[in-house]
Amino acid sequence: MGYTATERDLAAYFRGGMTEGLIPGTGVRLTAEVFHSAGSYSVSDGKSAGDLFRSLFRSRELELANRDFLYYILSPRDSAGKGAIILLHGLNERSWNKYIQWGMRLASDTGRPVVLFPFAYHMNRSPRGWIDRHLMVPLVAARTSAIPDTRMATFVNVALSTRMSASPQRFMLSGYQTVKDLAALIGSIKEGTHPQLKGGGPVDIFAYSIGALATQVMMISKPSLLPVESRVMLFCGGSAFCMMNGTSKLIMDSKAFERLVSYYLEWPVKDKHTESDRLMKIMNDTPEGEAFYSMTSLERLSSRQGRPFSHTGDRFRAVTLTGDLVIPPEAVSATLQGADLEIWSPRYQCTHENPFPVLPGELSAEVDRTFDRLFTAAAAFLS
Repeated sequence: MGYTATERDLAAYFRGGMTEGLIPGTGVRLTAEVFHSAGSYSVSDGKSAGDLFRSLFRSRELELANRDFLYYILSPRDSAGKGAIILLHGLNERSWNKYIQWGMRLASDTGRPVVLFPFAYHMNRSPRGWIDRHLMVPLVAARTSAIPDTRMATFVNVALSTRMSASPQRFMLSGYQTVKDLAALIGSIKEGTHPQLKGGGPVDIFAYSIGALATQVMMISKPSLLPVESRVMLFCGGSAFCMMNGTSKLIMDSKAFERLVSYYLEWPVKDKHTESDRLMKIMNDTPEGEAFYSMTSLERLSSRQGRPFSHTGDRFRAVTLTGDLVIPPEAVSATLQGADLEIWSPRYQCTHENPFPVLPGELSAEVDRTFDRLFTAAAAFLS
């Protein structure tokens, strides 16, 4: 059964959420594991956003969801001692549905467990209300009324857009929390102390979209947050941050992305917020912060790191798609100079946010072929 038919079956099976147990028709079992994030990188502002938006910034539910949460493991039979592949998602994602078949395919074809791990304040690390149309539509109206020339503001992206506009330091602080969480997870898997992934083994990464940026930060940190033998595959990602275009109905509105880019390109920024002081220390005094600064622009990357992705041998590869407007192939190519990069041209209409749409008729066969090509290559590389 191809991608399209499987996607329809999975959509029906997981309609009620992430259901633990053996996924019907497969040899892959889905289990949940609790993670406690040791870091606390919340930003204690939001006063300037107005009362209507206050719940997007400060609530007990928000901080608890981000600190103690579930992540998911897709395990094929007899996978003990094979380490794991960590699958990293895109920006402003609130559901794992899109990634279940990706992870299943990697798990079944490699015989290795695949970990679906959420970024800080994403997926189930954020309040459910952030994707509730009835709660978010009034916020869209309020935001576009206050900032009339805002483009692509939607109920899907208004929570992230408002938070990034009010305090763009959240982007780096959330990323910092995420990579520190990932480093702890990787350590437990590799050392064999993880409660579900027994026997230790190598830890590799399959990273999509903004997950690629986080992975690149981990790679070029000195010392690296990834084990030296880890293999990394990027999909629809890999460019320096300022070369991306995050304005999207599914990601963030135009004013939020403009604010983010200007904030980090004009770094260092001096203001009166204590959160900026904390960000300054992380950016200047930690390997992860210095690596993120390098990844904000191609010029900074070249001057500080040279061409770091050209020295990874057979442990790194990337695939991206023509027509990607969010992380354009030419931006990926410029950033990954000398690396193993392929740019594919699917024979169907797709977007960065939805590279494998469920389409009718003959077009579904084209989607199936591209999906199969990608994950056959990924499985061979990560086996």
